[in-house]
Amino acid sequence: MEAEIAKQRLKGSMKAFQSHIDPEKEEQLKDIKIEIENKVKRILRLSKSINKGSRDGNLKRRSELIQLVDDFHKQYQSLYAMYENLRGEVKYNLCAKIGDDAASSSSSVSDSEAYHSPWQFAGEGSSYFSNTANPESANLDLDSLPDSPISSGQEPESRDFFKDNHSMTDKLISESAWLKEKVTEKEEELLSLNKKYEVHETERLPEIKRLEDQIAMMKLELETSSVQKKEFEEQIMCKSNEVKQLEKGNSGLQAHVQELEAAFQEKEDKFSNLLTRFEENQTNSKSRIDDLMARANCLQQELDALHTERNEQLKSLNNQTSELELSLEKATSVEKETLKDNEDLKVQVKDLKLEVDSLCSQKSDLEKQIGDINREAYHSQLEKEELTDEMKELETLLLEKKHELSTLQKKHEAYTNDMSNQNSSLAARINTLQQQLRTGESEKIQLQSQLEKEKHESSQSLAQMEKKNIELTTKITDQEKSLRENRDIINKLNEKHKQMKIRLEDSKSNLQNAERKIEEMTEELRKKFEDGLRILSRRIRVAEQMHLENKEWYQKTRDSYEKENNDLKEKNARLQVGIRGIKDITLTANDTLASLDTVALKFEECTAHFFNRISKVSCELKFVKDWVMRKNKAIVHVQDDLDCLLAQLDDKEAEILVYREKVWKSDNKVRELEKMIKEKDDGMLALKEEKREAIRQLCIWIDYHRSRSDYYQKSLSVFGSRRNL
Repeated sequence: MEAEIAKQRLKGSMKAFQSHIDPEKEEQLKDIKIEIENKVKRILRLSKSINKGSRDGNLKRRSELIQLVDDFHKQYQSLYAMYENLRGEVKYNLCAKIGDDAASSSSSVSDSEAYHSPWQFAGEGSSYFSNTANPESANLDLDSLPDSPISSGQEPESRDFFKDNHSMTDKLISESAWLKEKVTEKEEELLSLNKKYEVHETERLPEIKRLEDQIAMMKLELETSSVQKKEFEEQIMCKSNEVKQLEKGNSGLQAHVQELEAAFQEKEDKFSNLLTRFEENQTNSKSRIDDLMARANCLQQELDALHTERNEQLKSLNNQTSELELSLEKATSVEKETLKDNEDLKVQVKDLKLEVDSLCSQKSDLEKQIGDINREAYHSQLEKEELTDEMKELETLLLEKKHELSTLQKKHEAYTNDMSNQNSSLAARINTLQQQLRTGESEKIQLQSQLEKEKHESSQSLAQMEKKNIELTTKITDQEKSLRENRDIINKLNEKHKQMKIRLEDSKSNLQNAERKIEEMTEELRKKFEDGLRILSRRIRVAEQMHLENKEWYQKTRDSYEKENNDLKEKNARLQVGIRGIKDITLTANDTLASLDTVALKFEECTAHFFNRISKVSCELKFVKDWVMRKNKAIVHVQDDLDCLLAQLDDKEAEILVYREKVWKSDNKVRELEKMIKEKDDGMLALKEEKREAIRQLCIWIDYHRSRSDYYQKSLSVFGSRRNL
């Protein structure tokens, strides 16, 4: 019974001891342990990363580290208080149990000598626990506890009980040792942290002082900023009023801008219509210019063809004229030769007639009177002088004719080659006649000498005169024979002259046919040129009309473009003035916004109470700023559109200038073509005049040759009539 009572008491004491360290408290202690470890880790991290960030971050880390150290110190104090409370409770419970056991075990003192009571173990465990927890506060002496005697019959049960208790105490001791180790570790960590904290505190004292100074300065700045905040609030109110006014002004400007946009759209529509018209007119003008260029090319080709035809016709005419001239020259040369032959024959006939007359007169005078010989000699001398004069004249004529023949021979070598045989025969005959003339002259000289001798020797011998008369009769017979031969030659030459007349008539008919052909060709060419000139004049008139129309249209478009350009420039100037005002407003707004942003930042740093209001105002100001920026962008877009329109106007003006230059070039080309046509017309007129002059000269030559041929015919007829007489 006593053993059971002892067991129950021991169990009660163990329960009482375990009540001090219940599982909930263990869980709380474990949670506190985990929390302390986390805080220690956090403190170490913060202590390592203090001087690695910005100033604000370092300040925040320092404040957090100080707060964690304070929390750790408080937890440490609370744990120490819990430890003291547990220790006091254990002492109190042990003392109470010891008093109860002393009262109950006073009867069994003898049994307690061989066995220690469980309370002794409990006291030992508690003292051990208290000593491990805080060795300085362990003032519980286990030897002073009374021993509880146990009888020998109860040893096995008590052994089991004590084994259980021993195992429990071992567990408790191991747990207490573990807790002690943890506490020592935590104390070491706390000491190291305290050292680090002291080091950091010593290092951070100047920084803390500086921060305190900064805090004082910030307090002053806060005071000044509070004053400035009030002023800025007033300014913000004023600015809000100004912003409202600006909004009103911007609304008016928006309306004005809308009006300008509407007007600008109208102008754009007008400009697009003008552009379409301009493009249509441009296409029409291009097509017209292309047609004109094609027509000009066709006309140029026609002119080239006409020029080629004219050149060919001129060549053919020149060839024909050259042939006709050659034929005329040949005919003239033949006529000249015949005339020369006739003249020579006439001279010879005249000489022969004179000689015959002189001989007859001499014969009659000799027969009648010898005294008249002197007169006859005188007359013969006179006739001789006349004959010499006539011979000189004939020689001069021969020289002139030789010159003419040389020139004609140079011009008409071909004809001379054809007539070389006839010329050679005629030249031989002329040579024979010249020899005969020379013999006649020599005979005349001899006769004159003889007459002189007879004058001197007239008185000497009449017989010689008779002989001479006989000789003269023989000579007269010979001369009559020569005259007969000359008559035959003259008849042959007359036949040749008739043939040449026939040839001249044929050449005249050929000339008339050629003149007719030339006139027909000239009329055809004149008609062709007149038709070409008419077509060219019509085309030039059409081109001039088109050019005048294009000039009028260009002047109208230029005037309209200049008016629109002036209007756009005025509107642009107005818009630029408005834009400058808006830019000034935006600049002032931007400056105020920048100042307000800086003030807002200061307010955010210093004051947190007015953050919402300032954020609202800043949002409103940002909205206003964005609205102003949008308006500026819209105005810039409008200005860019205006610049684009101005650039388009410049491009159109450049295109108009290009077209103007093209029109000028076309005008210059038309003028050059007109000049070329005029020059060609002048050349044609000059050629016509040259042809007329050539035809006139040919007609003059033909008339001259006709007159000469008529004269020769008349002279031959007169000579024949005289000869017949």
